[in-house]
Amino acid sequence: MEPEPNTHQEALRARIARLERENTELRALIAHGEGDAKAKRAGEEQLRLILDSATDYAIFTVDREGIVKTWNPGAERLLGFSEREIIGQNGRMLFTPEDQAAGEPEQEISTALSEGRAQDERWHIRKDGSRFWGSGLMLPLQAAGTPGLLKIMRDQTARHRAEEMNQLLIGEIKHRVKNTLALVQAIARETLRGRFTDRQTLDALDARLSALARSHDILAQEDWTSASLDEVIRRALTPFIAEERLADVLALSGPAVRLPPNLAVSLGLCFHELATNATKYGALSVPGGRIEICWQQEPREEGGILRLGWRERNGPPVSPPQHKGFGSRLIERALAHEVGGTARLEYPPEGMHLQLSFPMTALQKQETKGI
Repeated sequence: MEPEPNTHQEALRARIARLERENTELRALIAHGEGDAKAKRAGEEQLRLILDSATDYAIFTVDREGIVKTWNPGAERLLGFSEREIIGQNGRMLFTPEDQAAGEPEQEISTALSEGRAQDERWHIRKDGSRFWGSGLMLPLQAAGTPGLLKIMRDQTARHRAEEMNQLLIGEIKHRVKNTLALVQAIARETLRGRFTDRQTLDALDARLSALARSHDILAQEDWTSASLDEVIRRALTPFIAEERLADVLALSGPAVRLPPNLAVSLGLCFHELATNATKYGALSVPGGRIEICWQQEPREEGGILRLGWRERNGPPVSPPQHKGFGSRLIERALAHEVGGTARLEYPPEGMHLQLSFPMTALQKQETKGI
């Protein structure tokens, strides 16, 4: 069963918000009744009840030197130290030796005092020497008569272990996908090599498999969740445009857009085919040629449209092809039909123009499928 980090984080935020509200009320109570001992005692009792009831959280206070001043039952439950054992001790003993050596306890206090809060996740040490992954927040306390800082922490070891395991699995998937694609390339070349297959066909197949691998690399870096449209375009065109010429040849314009995995792969192949064609017959075949790629989101009642255009400039005169090639079929089948969009290819004399339109709702549906 997968962990639910969002649930834990939301619970922690809710608890922190409640404590901050109660702390504000306490400060107001004390401020308006400075000489009223009864009001002070009521406020202190209210705060004590809140801290004692939060048994799922270690909540304690320290002064500016890190000396522990208060300690709730949740802290004893999580860290193993009783209130009698820990009061008066320096809280740095709860940090790992490596974090102590790096000055992390002092840095946490400094950050909380200078920025108003210090939030972090790290390994901590229990009384028995065992370690746990603590997710914590430190806040400065300003009320009169209170210690310097409040620390709230929760054990998130199970979630952290699950995330580590997930990263290991993703790393293994990356490795296997990369090796599988390399194997497919090798098998394809060996299968097609012979007197009936020309060199151009072999190179085209090899280039398409390499384009597929580049799209997979982008997704692997994002843990197969989504990919940036901008990055997909740049990676697809990298083999065709030298890095030092990129700014002169390629113009990109559009908002940040995240693509679901399936569409990222398909678009990566699409841009590879377009760049291949431009290198042979279009703007990339002559000096001074340029490619302009722009996209925009158009809001609509049913979810909106993503429009993406590829336009070539300053290339040789072009005309419609005699028959549809692999690139045209890929655009129509793998892109337009896959997400219920449309594709329009035009061949004005100044250069080819492709206009793609996708419903945003279709992209969102694809993203939920994952890989």
